Amino acid sequence: MDRNLLAELYALAKATFSVNLDGLFFEEDLFAVSLANRKTYYVTLGDGVVVANRGKQGLTNFLEFLEHEDTEDELEFFEYQQAMDSLYSVVPLEGEDDVFETDEAWLEESGVAFEETAAPVFRSKKEYCLPGIIDEEEAKEFIQIFRAILHLINRLLEIRKQHPKNRAIAVWHDQVSGGSKKDEYIPFLTVRGDEVILDKILFEAWNYENTFPVSDFADAEQRRYYKSMKAKSGKIFYMATGIFPAPVSSEKFDEPTFPVFYLLYDPQTHQILDVYMLDEFEKDYDVFVDRFLAIVDRGVKPQAIHCYGRRTLPLLTKIGPNMGVMVFEGKRDAELDEVIDEMLHHFLHSGIEKDDEHDH
Repeated sequence: MDRNLLAELYALAKATFSVNLDGLFFEEDLFAVSLANRKTYYVTLGDGVVVANRGKQGLTNFLEFLEHEDTEDELEFFEYQQAMDSLYSVVPLEGEDDVFETDEAWLEESGVAFEETAAPVFRSKKEYCLPGIIDEEEAKEFIQIFRAILHLINRLLEIRKQHPKNRAIAVWHDQVSGGSKKDEYIPFLTVRGDEVILDKILFEAWNYENTFPVSDFADAEQRRYYKSMKAKSGKIFYMATGIFPAPVSSEKFDEPTFPVFYLLYDPQTHQILDVYMLDEFEKDYDVFVDRFLAIVDRGVKPQAIHCYGRRTLPLLTKIGPNMGVMVFEGKRDAELDEVIDEMLHHFLHSGIEKDDEHDH
């Protein structure tokens, strides 16, 4: 990477991480940074860490992660982690192993000295992919983000001098909202060349909620066909979806991804009816429904499906009622948990055979 670029990146990071944030922000405060021809970044700043979430979806995933970071469900927590889509910079604590050798070469090349703290690392995390070292374009974006951060910090330091007993960001909010508690604003910084402009943007938390695909029949004829089938009395299926907890090489992408798995289970016969995985759930989600309908075609139509995993109920919201099958949010089930654990363990330790272009 260009030496001048590295020098600016490390110098700005050093200036940012050397600021005492006491009295400026509340924990996990957000602000937005607009860069030319880029998605808006939604940034949170803490001691030794900057997380810049890409666009509305990036922020949505980040807010869900914060909401669920205390969950005791390891698989669920893992999913929220892997959904992150951001640039982030961290000053590693002593003993952490998240330092790539490349960073040391970059630091030496930059010529920026870090005497009192460790030098920061710079990472790029794409949704459902492993984090990696930033590229040159992302380094340029990070430079602009750090410039925006320092501009906001300087403004808050001015406010702090005038209102030493108050949190600076709270005073800023009162100033831009006219004291109104009805609307919530966050700082909005626009970077234009060498200029940074500070404004406000309305923040409505309900606008940042994940929605998942809803499947439906292709036409009325297909709907009538499945609705006319007689359901087997008392038959219940469990359908579960989630994120496979290991990266899998993909023919669609240049890098390993964490695919979405699907499991169809019959709790009455204690049998797994189907297992499948998708690289791009948002694009290919109908594959899961097609495979479920293929089971029904064999003569086993359930009266009800209990749904597990946050993608499952939305997926069946229309399909179920339109074919005369009730769908419910399933309650935690120890048997299903064990089946999922065994299924994941099998694939993690035995490998995943590719049966066609969707399989792993």
